[in-house]
Amino acid sequence: MAEPHTIALQKGENAPRAALESTQIRVLVSALGARLCGVYVRDPKNGQETNIAVNLIDDAAYLDQDSYIGAVCGRYANRIEKSRYPDENGDIAQLAANEGEHHLHGGPDGFDRRLWTISDQTERSVTFKLTSPAGDQGYPGNLSASATYSLVADNRLRLEINATCDQTCPVNMTSHAYWNLTGKFDHSASDHVLQINAEQWLPVDEKLIPDGPAQDVAGTGYDFQKPAKISANLPDAKQGFDHNFCLTGPRGELRQIATLADPTSKRSIKLFSTEAGLQFYLAQHFNDAMKTENSVPLHRSGGIALEPQTYPNSPNREDFPSPWLKPGETYRHVIEWKFS
Repeated sequence: MAEPHTIALQKGENAPRAALESTQIRVLVSALGARLCGVYVRDPKNGQETNIAVNLIDDAAYLDQDSYIGAVCGRYANRIEKSRYPDENGDIAQLAANEGEHHLHGGPDGFDRRLWTISDQTERSVTFKLTSPAGDQGYPGNLSASATYSLVADNRLRLEINATCDQTCPVNMTSHAYWNLTGKFDHSASDHVLQINAEQWLPVDEKLIPDGPAQDVAGTGYDFQKPAKISANLPDAKQGFDHNFCLTGPRGELRQIATLADPTSKRSIKLFSTEAGLQFYLAQHFNDAMKTENSVPLHRSGGIALEPQTYPNSPNREDFPSPWLKPGETYRHVIEWKFS
């Protein structure tokens, strides 16, 4: 496997950052993990800003944690069972394990821990680029990736992720942003109201690996077809929320897939994606040692991750949407967040 890409950042030191700004929002992104470090929405009445994207005090804090907060995850977001899969020749490709025997979010030295290069920047867009050599975390082929953040409207942020590889490789990249629309990260986000355009979800085993076919959400705590308060569904969701939802609509087409709203502040996000699945995770692991840019300690459930992607463990599941990127092809995933 390729050598780890060691990053040396001292406390208080940050990788290069870029700010995108419109009349309604200000977005801060970092070259460390092509990471979303803040989305500051403005109150139309008084112009005051409130950050609704969970962040940490500095880049050293991001590297100290295994929470992927705000980062672009790759080469493969989510889990690959036992860190291996059969390649196109039937041989077993062995990946680096970082969640017990399983492979999570690209491995112990995934794209979230890399210094991406800023290749292009304007007042309303920035592009990060990254090269992943053959053998990186066990993956085959030389992969080139880019992640472009752009303000496509005054209240709408787009992330377009592209990748090519000179060997057939599973690729599944997404943003691991956590949201708390109250802007109070020391408070639980479980009273947010969530709606997901999905009729089915994937049950998982105790290691969060899908362990069977998709099941209907109707009649379960995983039914968010109509807007529902997350905390109200939680008692009927036996394993909490860290599951893939099988989205309606054609993969490859940018469509609205979910809405997240906070009844108190009246803030909301409409989420759009071109992918087949959505991983919904209500944080259960934040702690007082994790502090925001304003030194506010994170509540255990202070953030909600909504990660559009293909299904978990799809390199080992022929019944799941294909994760394969072949030479000559371009992987493309578009995510958009509309804030109001």
